[in-house]
Amino acid sequence: MTLPRIAWRYLTARPLVTLLTLAGIALGVALIAAVLTLRRETERTFQREAGLFDLVVGAKGSPLQLTLSSVYHLDMPTGNVPWSLYEKLRENRRIATAIPIGLGDNYRGFRIVGTEPHLFDLQHEGRAFFSFAEGRVFKDDFEVVLGSQVAASTGLKIGDTFAGTHGLVQMPGSEEHGEFPYRVCGILAPTGTAQDRAIFGTLRSVWIIHDKEHKLHAAIQGTASRAESPLEVTAVLIRLKARGLRLWVADDIRNNTEGMPAIPVNEILRLYQNVLEPVQKTLLAVAALVVIVSCFTVLVTLHQAVERRRRDLAIIRCLGGRRWEVATLVMLEAVFLTLGGLITGLLLGHGLLAAAAPLLRDRTGLLIQPWSMDQAEITALLVIAAAGLLSGLLPALSSYRRT
Repeated sequence: MTLPRIAWRYLTARPLVTLLTLAGIALGVALIAAVLTLRRETERTFQREAGLFDLVVGAKGSPLQLTLSSVYHLDMPTGNVPWSLYEKLRENRRIATAIPIGLGDNYRGFRIVGTEPHLFDLQHEGRAFFSFAEGRVFKDDFEVVLGSQVAASTGLKIGDTFAGTHGLVQMPGSEEHGEFPYRVCGILAPTGTAQDRAIFGTLRSVWIIHDKEHKLHAAIQGTASRAESPLEVTAVLIRLKARGLRLWVADDIRNNTEGMPAIPVNEILRLYQNVLEPVQKTLLAVAALVVIVSCFTVLVTLHQAVERRRRDLAIIRCLGGRRWEVATLVMLEAVFLTLGGLITGLLLGHGLLAAAAPLLRDRTGLLIQPWSMDQAEITALLVIAAAGLLSGLLPALSSYRRT
């Protein structure tokens, strides 16, 4: 019988201890793999989308809230700014592209974004950011273009109609704008960003609906109704002619307009540094602690096994086995435990991410590659493997000396 087979027989002879040791290593590896993969994928997606715009301008409030609501469709807007601010920004010679957006309604939880057609002309890293899977850009009021995730989740197709619901989130009892049906004229190809969860239409469509609401509320309250509501936008997304102008233009907007500028890249970096990174470090520390405890378990388990098998090891020596073969037998047990824990943990960690990927995509627009690995994860796995093998080294040396 070969040494690997003998070592495997020893492990299967104590199934409970073996399974608990494997589970400890696997849980630590799974947590490390999941956290590192999720951190890498979220950073990649958030930074890619944050880099799409140099500035976001909106009502005064929290710059992070403005960024999340306007670029990622994740938060409530800080308010509205007048249309005249957009016109002023559009005329600024340092601004290459200014794109207004108007928020206020949703369809099944997907935000309806009023904007201008030149949004779809955006370039990122030398190529078009948006591309059409079907149809065309909107031309008339109440024509809309669906993000890929909206189309997949709702089943809407070219030519279908639907009514928006008041508010940015779907809530029971929310007012539905049935008298203003939208018609689908285009469906975007996936971008792997929050834009896949948006419904794009004309700003005028948003204004028409909310002008009617203002008049209705004024009539209910018995107050005089304006002929038309003032034209407003929720935010203006800006691409500059040179990124080095960001701070200069931001200061100019802050000091000379009623709007508040936010630099998306800076806000997302601040979010990571202040919120996400501490959480990730805490989870990694917990995972490392689990792995360390598991390695100590391997050491203690193998040391006790050597003590219990002194008679067996002596018989192996009497049958012609060499001292290094006895030590190798113990090391093989450590190898099986460590490799088994690593493989199980990797499958568990990445498998859980693969299962959660559709939910993350639906809730946040985050498109992750759950089975990908990077250098940081490979390094962590090599460190865990080395720690597991080191845990078997002391019992192996002990058995070598005693035989």
